Amino acid sequence: MRRHMKKGDVVMFANEHSRYAKWFYGRLAVVVNFTEVGMDGLSHCRVRWLTPVEYFGKHTSISDFGADNFDMCNEDRL
Repeated sequence: MRRHMKKGDVVMFANEHSRYAKWFYGRLAVVVNFTEVGMDGLSHCRVRWLTPVEYFGKHTSISDFGADNFDMCNEDRL
């Protein structure tokens, strides 16, 4: 399913089956960039985590994922 996001949208990593769920599941972030159709035909987004996430012993503030990994937290903006 293609997600429609905008810069500034608040999203939550909601893919509990992702190999990244251990670190990112349930975490909130703000969309900083959104690509509706990438080279693979899927939607992608870059997010800034509201709280940096510890990932393999380091903290990350920015991540890039497929948009399908996220649920919108402020759907009233759609």
